[in-house]
Amino acid sequence: MRSELARLARNLVRGAFLELYLTPKPGLVDLNDPGSHHDLSLERMEASLEVVSGYLCRLAESLSCGEELAKQVRLGIETEQAMLERAGTNCHKGYIFLSGLLLAAAAQAPGGGEQALSEAVAGIASRLFAQPPQGQSNGSRVCDSYGARGIRGEALEGLPALFREALPAYRRELAAGNRGSAVYAMLGRLMATVEDTTALHRCGREGLGTVQEDGRALELMVARRHDFLEFLSRRNEHYVSRNLTMGGVADLLALSFAWLCHTGELEPFPQ
Repeated sequence: MRSELARLARNLVRGAFLELYLTPKPGLVDLNDPGSHHDLSLERMEASLEVVSGYLCRLAESLSCGEELAKQVRLGIETEQAMLERAGTNCHKGYIFLSGLLLAAAAQAPGGGEQALSEAVAGIASRLFAQPPQGQSNGSRVCDSYGARGIRGEALEGLPALFREALPAYRRELAAGNRGSAVYAMLGRLMATVEDTTALHRCGREGLGTVQEDGRALELMVARRHDFLEFLSRRNEHYVSRNLTMGGVADLLALSFAWLCHTGELEPFPQ
């Protein structure tokens, strides 16, 4: 199990880099620009992911040794602090949680398939959220204000955005022989379905509605073989003008890339 967890940890890092480099993405940092994140840059995001890489390696070792969940939670908290010190930002805070959760679930459901993995995610999340929260984040405040599920609801339900939305969208497009557009089918599905608390925090329900409407438009353009890249570039300009972004979509897209690398359905970076 040790080697398999280490391999998944590497793929979780690869997935985050694949998400970062996917271009264009409305409102998000990519190879063209920082989107609506005026405090970020490609280089700062890369520095943050170096910290995440070390965390996932340590977490895989902790899980392999059978250490307690509390130890693994501390690793995540320490990583958030290290990320702030190294990159000056908490840009991958959500991904630290989601990637760690998926890795921990994989330790509990080795070789059990995606349904077993989803159930393990939900079980670990129920243990994590059984404890009273320590302070409030922007995400938790948004959930309280708008009645949104947020990352907590996503985790407690076993990551449905990953297993029921993103992966099937990718696989359908791939089965139709459209490898080049499959990742954008996945992006569109996530935009259309994720209740993104970053969009809610910045622009309220109107902002979230924009993201979801654009996701549905992207899905349709991919299906009809229209120029969705030009569409995404134009929408990026609109998102920047409104300070709109979609951090939850980005984290779940990275997780989707990671799992597809792990299963061999998406060609990973060289080992």
